[in-house]
Amino acid sequence: MKFVRSRLSAAVVVTLFAILGLTINPAAAAIGVRETPVLMPDHFSTSQLAFSDEFATNSLDESKWSTEFPWGRDRSSVGELQYYAPDAFTFEDGGLQINATENPAGNSHRYDSGLISSHSSFELEYGRFEMRGMLPQGQGLWPAFWLLPVNGSWPPEIDIFESLGHDSDTVYMNVHWEDGGEHGQKQGELSGPDFSSGYHIFTVDWTPNTLTWYVDGVQQHQVINRSPVGPMYVIANLAVGGDWPGSPDASTAFPASFDIDYIRVYQGLPDAPPPPDNQADPILPTPTGNASQGSDSPASSVTDKKDKKHKKGKKGSRAGKGKKDGKSRNAKSENATSKNAKAGEKHR
Repeated sequence: MKFVRSRLSAAVVVTLFAILGLTINPAAAAIGVRETPVLMPDHFSTSQLAFSDEFATNSLDESKWSTEFPWGRDRSSVGELQYYAPDAFTFEDGGLQINATENPAGNSHRYDSGLISSHSSFELEYGRFEMRGMLPQGQGLWPAFWLLPVNGSWPPEIDIFESLGHDSDTVYMNVHWEDGGEHGQKQGELSGPDFSSGYHIFTVDWTPNTLTWYVDGVQQHQVINRSPVGPMYVIANLAVGGDWPGSPDASTAFPASFDIDYIRVYQGLPDAPPPPDNQADPILPTPTGNASQGSDSPASSVTDKKDKKHKKGKKGSRAGKGKKDGKSRNAKSENATSKNAKAGEKHR
């Protein structure tokens, strides 16, 4: 009878975890031990919301967002093929779509796309930065949600997420820093669902001691003692081309869209003490490719993802109709703008 009860209890636990969306290792379940994910801490109330956009109107809120980097709209100097156009946005089902389109032959840029940046309106040091979004799929597409310092320096940089359109079931989470004149970075990678087939929530908690990344409320990456110092601003963009994603090909469907339901930033995140055996993350060798030109591309251990068989791109649509689920500086004076322009050429 005890054996029957044990089997029944295990079944109940498995069913309950399935309902809650938690995971159980089959081997652990067999011996009655549950395996729970590390969930995002609930540090905030709505009163601590410092900046947000729910994109509920039919136009971009220009009091919050600029549609160009502090240094301009062109990124051809670092291999990107798009022009960041001021009209690359549509609004549907209560959300924003950043649209990439192909231009006729003879145009100065083969593609137009869009970005939104808070460098003229909002900056913050430490807090929670979050987006609910759906990503595009297609060779050569490069959506990102990230933070850059307002003083125009690079590094640092916090990549809340980046993804490559030909591998839309993988997202990358990264931080860049400088230590003694050396560029360091530590990247996390999550291979999960197809992030172009539904909305997902991407979050980073930035504290003086830690950077912790979450996807859909579950911790996926953490870096200790490499937190940037100083306020940073928010960017969301859809690049086309570049050394890391490569160029679009015949399989890439245009227009393509990066769909954003909301962006929210909370301040006042309490900092947890680091682990007793905490050590700062080491400087990683500067990878080949983009980073060797001063870019923020991931280390060479993951750049071979360009060689994976490319998935055929598909035209984006909003999740409500069955679709998709994150570089850069600020200028508050002419001197800052000049710094930004120089730094921007090194970035990415």
